[in-house]
Amino acid sequence: MTKIYLRLSILIYLLSLTGCVSLGDDNTPIPTPLTTYSFEFQPVLLWSVATGRGMENDYLRLSPVIQGGQIFVASKSGLITDLELVHGHKLWQKNIKQIVTSGPAVNEGVIIIVTKQPQALALAADTGDVLWTVTLPNQVLAPPTIGQGRVILKTVDGQILAFGLHTGRSLWSYEHGSPMLILRPSSAPKIINNKLVVGFPDGKLAAFNLKNGNLLWERTIAFPQGVTSAEQLIDIVADPKFSCHVIYVVTYQGQLAAISLRSGRVLWQRNFSSYSGLAVGNYLYITDSKGGVWALSRSTGKLLWQQQFLRYRGLTAPTIFGNSLVIGDQEGYIHWLAQLDGHPLARELVHDEATIIAAPVVAYPVVYILTREGGLSAWTHAALPV
Repeated sequence: MTKIYLRLSILIYLLSLTGCVSLGDDNTPIPTPLTTYSFEFQPVLLWSVATGRGMENDYLRLSPVIQGGQIFVASKSGLITDLELVHGHKLWQKNIKQIVTSGPAVNEGVIIIVTKQPQALALAADTGDVLWTVTLPNQVLAPPTIGQGRVILKTVDGQILAFGLHTGRSLWSYEHGSPMLILRPSSAPKIINNKLVVGFPDGKLAAFNLKNGNLLWERTIAFPQGVTSAEQLIDIVADPKFSCHVIYVVTYQGQLAAISLRSGRVLWQRNFSSYSGLAVGNYLYITDSKGGVWALSRSTGKLLWQQQFLRYRGLTAPTIFGNSLVIGDQEGYIHWLAQLDGHPLARELVHDEATIIAAPVVAYPVVYILTREGGLSAWTHAALPV
């Protein structure tokens, strides 16, 4: 028990040390001022609603989830909200009366929420009724994953837990372990066909048999560098992405790599640092830990373009939006960039006192933005007046 609480206190301590670029500490560089440019379209607000107190002062990526014409949102305080996509009308709202640390994940008619106690709760997606509750061996900060009748959780001490989605019954577990010092946000496990791919805080990526948890392969993406504990952090914080039999994964203060799903072989890699995340389209798009936005060849990792006009603005992961990318920042702005060369297309301020941590989610032609304060808004774009 002592070790668990030590680890959690270190997580909070490191949050102020190493998550500095996006967290807005007093020691962080000044965000690059925004400049004037000609918009190529006009952002249009469709609707906006309050969904609770959001993430409060914690660095939690409680990203909204779109499923079946609905969008689900969880707040740290325990308020779970289900809204319809078109007008933002609330379909139901439930207070589970626990502090939420991870979620929601939604699939197969079930919502999974993880709380500080620590517990995993399954709720019916259509009503919010609690279906089952399971006590966990340690805290979970990584988003849950649902697929093929299973719930997959990754704890802060490196355990992978599989439960039956409709029963909460334990199916299997795997203990990878974890460094004593880790970053607070953590990447989500990813289900790909009959495999489970997981990134760990020690810079390793592993693939498991989804059915029984057997380890298929494990690959070290990055090795610790530097002298201090903070310099040696190489967590896989950004969610790995998958396309055409290839997994794209990036570490903090380490490497960006393309990995064969079948064998775990490294196809290419390059020095990189990111904790926000990446997106896969025609190119591989990624925001680095200083606020640069990059496009790279998916097949070689070669740099295609790079933009630095949003440095130190605490960027989210990029999200594909038609022919553009949409990115949020810590001052509450949404930015649209061209996929072709990264030039700015438009931007909009969500709210004067808003902070955006969770990556935008898209049901084209609408992008949904959840602020740290709990405001959820839907945006589209329109042609500029002639």
